[in-house]
Amino acid sequence: MNNKVADVIYFNGYIYTADKQNSVVDAIAVQDGYIIASGTSGELHQYVGPETESIDLEGRMMMPGIIDGHMHPFWGGIQLFGCHLNYESLTIEQILQRVQDHLDKDPRTGENDWLKVTAWLRQGMLPAGIDMYREDMDKLKTDRPVVLFSNDCHTLLANSRALELFGITKDTPEPPDGKIGKYDNGELNGILEDAPAMRAADSIASIRDDQAIEVAELVQKVLNQQGVTTVMDARVSEQQLEAFAELQQRDELTIRFQAAREITPDLTPNVAAVATAVDNAVAFAKKWHQADWTPAPGIGLRNIKMFVDGVMQYPTMTASLLQPYRINKGTDDAPNWVETDNYGDLYFTAEILDELMEKIAAAGYDPHLHTVGEGAVSIVLDAIEKMRAAHPEKDIRPGLAHNELVHPKDYARFARLKTIACLSFQWAAPTPELAAFERNMLGEERFEQLEPIAKFIDAGAVVAFGSDWPIDDFDEWYDLKVAATRRGRDIDGKPAPRLDNDRDLTVIEVLRSATIDSAFAQHREDVIGSLEAGKFADMIVLDRNVFEIPADDIENVKVLRTIIGGKTVHITH
Repeated sequence: MNNKVADVIYFNGYIYTADKQNSVVDAIAVQDGYIIASGTSGELHQYVGPETESIDLEGRMMMPGIIDGHMHPFWGGIQLFGCHLNYESLTIEQILQRVQDHLDKDPRTGENDWLKVTAWLRQGMLPAGIDMYREDMDKLKTDRPVVLFSNDCHTLLANSRALELFGITKDTPEPPDGKIGKYDNGELNGILEDAPAMRAADSIASIRDDQAIEVAELVQKVLNQQGVTTVMDARVSEQQLEAFAELQQRDELTIRFQAAREITPDLTPNVAAVATAVDNAVAFAKKWHQADWTPAPGIGLRNIKMFVDGVMQYPTMTASLLQPYRINKGTDDAPNWVETDNYGDLYFTAEILDELMEKIAAAGYDPHLHTVGEGAVSIVLDAIEKMRAAHPEKDIRPGLAHNELVHPKDYARFARLKTIACLSFQWAAPTPELAAFERNMLGEERFEQLEPIAKFIDAGAVVAFGSDWPIDDFDEWYDLKVAATRRGRDIDGKPAPRLDNDRDLTVIEVLRSATIDSAFAQHREDVIGSLEAGKFADMIVLDRNVFEIPADDIENVKVLRTIIGGKTVHITH
């Protein structure tokens, strides 16, 4: 006779478990935050006791909670509070008007009161190809320091007051991991790209510690509403960890919080400096890492992050390529696309990357690297190959995030080197205008490798989903729909064009990438990622069955209930 009594049994559902067999059951039993059994309602009747709550799913679909393997949740939360441009394509005049309207209503007016404007779609400004500079920002009627932070977080545009407070002058040395923009006469044009942009944004004291807790509360609420139960913060700070740790101490944490600590190129100017940089990152990680999780949400930090290159989009073009970028030397009406001498940027040398991979693996941590272009992907895989040879016995799970352009030979290397492709699926749905531009910028041969997803899976590699919020608007189910269709949203009632250079993912491939495969990437597949006995009861209930609807309809999914460790943290009434 069974001596386990469930606290709650969910029954009469279509429950996708994401186990190895992709089993579907109609009932699941939970006790003390753990799944104790799954199967038919009849089979689970043995777990019913006098205090057991029975919840009828009424035929609705249940699945594991989404594990978002690469995002910046705190940045996203702060953005929800502030002045942002909603990722819209705008003219310079429209941007200035939006910012001025905010300034005019803002009670803060001091000459040291920062205003950071977010979700600036630099590459989508109108008319196409136009850029914005300090002289534009200085037209704002304010004495305050004002910056625009691009949606990809790789460009910051500052007015003169902001540059003054940053301490950046025309004589400031060019950093190794980005650019400080200048006019032809050597004066600052206000643009900072890649790491200088991120460091400048980080230096703006946007919130106090007590406000950080409010941001953390908002973030986990927003995540839970879309069915996210675990995240990996791909560039974490002490303040963010302190805020989520405070919620954990209050027993108010409703998200499992994994994170990565960054090592920047300035910390590793030479090979000799690598050991100290890794030791410091490991010491930081050990302070926060909770190795043994319980059903109640906890914190983990076992990833070490590096930005290896920049971004591909015009006009930044700092992602590392194996062949140069092309630009239009003609006009829109009579284009003339020619090769430049720009191959993008690599922020670590091969020698230093090799040493970083070896030292991180020796310490037992997982490298997590920003690699957008084929050049960055290739050089990192070279370093991982050497790391595998040096530590063949270690279970190290390197993750390469983004991989927007990959050389055909490297898909198989991902699989052979057991390297995880962490992908933001929505990028496989560029606008028609952006797709045409990128085809010309890269050429036809490379365009065929742009925004791959299925190519990794077909080569035998693991793909883990990561939305990269707030680089894009937070819309998990839209992102998953793109993986299944390679299409964005319909435009003026007309079907959106398909990026026809890779196959669509199956629904099972989409769901596994956002559940069990993402759990594997986080070294947590033993407790989360699938609905199996012995694992935490991290589950979501959907308003429609994604196996029974057109793939285009996945973006309309609504999460009716989010359960973490057996506890309902979101419910739609």
